[in-house]
Amino acid sequence: MRLVDKQVMLELVGPFIFGVTAFSSVFFAGTYLLKLTNWVMSGMPLVTAIWIVLLLLPSIVVYTLPMATLLAVLLGIGRLSGDSEIVALYASGVSLYRLAAPIIVLGVVVSGSSIALNELVSPKAFARSQELQAQILKQTAPTSQPFTVRDDSTNSLILVKGGMDINSGVLRNVTVTQFAGDKPLAIIYASRAVWAGVTDQSKKYRWKLYDGWSQLVGTDSGVIQTFSEFQTKEVDIGQGPKQFSLYQKSLTRDSDKLSFSELSQLVAYLKAHPDRPQDQIRQLEVFKWNRLALPISSLVFAMLAAPLGIRPYRSGSSVGFGLSILLIFLYWMVWHYTSSLAIQGHVSPFVGAFFADVLGIVAALALVRRAAK
Repeated sequence: MRLVDKQVMLELVGPFIFGVTAFSSVFFAGTYLLKLTNWVMSGMPLVTAIWIVLLLLPSIVVYTLPMATLLAVLLGIGRLSGDSEIVALYASGVSLYRLAAPIIVLGVVVSGSSIALNELVSPKAFARSQELQAQILKQTAPTSQPFTVRDDSTNSLILVKGGMDINSGVLRNVTVTQFAGDKPLAIIYASRAVWAGVTDQSKKYRWKLYDGWSQLVGTDSGVIQTFSEFQTKEVDIGQGPKQFSLYQKSLTRDSDKLSFSELSQLVAYLKAHPDRPQDQIRQLEVFKWNRLALPISSLVFAMLAAPLGIRPYRSGSSVGFGLSILLIFLYWMVWHYTSSLAIQGHVSPFVGAFFADVLGIVAALALVRRAAK
């Protein structure tokens, strides 16, 4: 049986590599090629442009791995079927279920690799590509983009005009407006705010403010109190650097490029402290579940392609390629429709993200059962 597994895997490897290369090239050309040309024309060194392309590849490959898996199984099994090797295997006692084992293994491996790319590689590589673009093209870096956070725990509104450095836990050009009920009570400005929890975890919600001033509002007193490097002011803000960073990322870059864990934290925070319409929060939750649903589609496509690839006649690879495009299109239509329903609140975000996968698995089991008769 190991010989059968080896033969099937050998048939899948070539089309899989071709599929990843072809679909990634098409995806890149449609999404980034024009931007890359503009970058080079704007003075970006070619070496830097190539490095940015390499950093963008993980976020592209995540989308093309399921397509490549589908194409590989359709072409690989189609060739075995066209050469009557499937018939020979049946005659020797190898069932379709046994034949599908290495195909399922391929789907599981590709799905696991996609999840790892989504969590460990793609978000960091994408963020680094944005930083390089900002440096070379003289644009504002993503970490320097301003953002505003509402902190209900201290009834404060925090405007971070100069962005933040997540590694050192420093906010730049910070204005904290403290409220008493719905009325502003005090305004505090600092050129920088340093997280006190860096050295003392008991102060994880305390921030040291440097070079600024504070003033009470709504009173007869117009006195402004200043503080400097040597006379700091310390305030409570119910958020740490990680929460600020996630919030900033959701505003300054594509939210679907965040990892599953980052999106989980962000959605949990926004549900507790909603500052935007509910449909936008639901959209982020759909993005979160898609970080798992999309990689799992590799397994779904592998299961679908196994029975569909068996054809009782010799046919060219164009049939397999055309069938793969059709299945990808159908999957995309169902996924897009259910995701839209989830964003509108008609179904849960979990159902909206995974419905296409569940439907594909049910169809695959029915097709396998029918083909095995």
